[in-house]
Amino acid sequence: MKAFFVKILDCFFLLRIPLLAPVWTIVMLGWITGNEHSQLGGMLVGNGTAGASEARLWLALFGFSLIVACIYVVNQIADIECDRINKKLFILPYGFVSIRTAWVLAAICALAGMYVSFFFDALMVVLFFLSLVLGFLYDLPPASLKNRAWGGTIACFLGHGVLTYMVGWYAAQYAGQIQFTPRALPSIRCSTLITGLLASCSAGFANAAIFVTTTIPDAPGDRATGKQTFCVSFGEKKTAFAAAIFCALALVFCAFLQYNRWVMAIPTTISLFLFVYLIVSTNRNMAFKAFKWPVFLLSALVAFYVPAYGILIIATFLGSKAYYRLRMGIDYPTFKAQ
Repeated sequence: MKAFFVKILDCFFLLRIPLLAPVWTIVMLGWITGNEHSQLGGMLVGNGTAGASEARLWLALFGFSLIVACIYVVNQIADIECDRINKKLFILPYGFVSIRTAWVLAAICALAGMYVSFFFDALMVVLFFLSLVLGFLYDLPPASLKNRAWGGTIACFLGHGVLTYMVGWYAAQYAGQIQFTPRALPSIRCSTLITGLLASCSAGFANAAIFVTTTIPDAPGDRATGKQTFCVSFGEKKTAFAAAIFCALALVFCAFLQYNRWVMAIPTTISLFLFVYLIVSTNRNMAFKAFKWPVFLLSALVAFYVPAYGILIIATFLGSKAYYRLRMGIDYPTFKAQ
């Protein structure tokens, strides 16, 4: 029984639960900045309209988490040798979960996530489907965008940024009933959709900045396995400079956020200072601070609007920390450079 329970936990954490948190934060950000009824305290102080919108948010978040979890599993399958060299993500490299089981788990997550999207309308289905396809293009040959400097950056801008934000934003805009409607057409004006897309660019550029920065500490393993990531292709100094430019663009596009834009503007401004300092220092520890602390701050600000999300984040952090410490003897997740 104990061995079976451990296997279940291995499969669960193969979904990279700690890394779902930044995705959740961007989905929440889309909902908060696209919802005129969102307010500090959320449902604790809100009215019935806000409560109904938040229910749609949680359903969208659950379904989209399954889509992203599928992408994360596929990523680990494709990156198993590189992860072994970089000494991270031990579940597959150490054989805790077999490759075959990982593929089955990825398929279940993809199908279940797409099923949830049909409880909205065709636009949400398209957002989920595009995210899934982009994830496969990012991870798998012949595209393997993750191994290309600009390919990986653009994929992160679109996937973790624009599409993820749009899922939360559309959960706020969606006015229909939550029911299984596989042929329902979107009930949104084109001009309104363009407004959402412009707003999503802030999250897109922010995620691009974070993505290129993560290639700095991963450069040794990426170089050893022949990947042409941003840092491998352009070096640490130019990578830090690109991150600062992307962050500045994220701050500019905060102007297009419809409501509560300060939630994004504050951590983005702080991030810009960190990225500028990274250009000067270009050290591994500073790279970790540049992409970890602003995400933590954004998550904290989001939790003020959706208090239940704060509980979810704390539970995710503590549960993940306990699993990795007891199962592998490592301190993860952590805010320290690893």
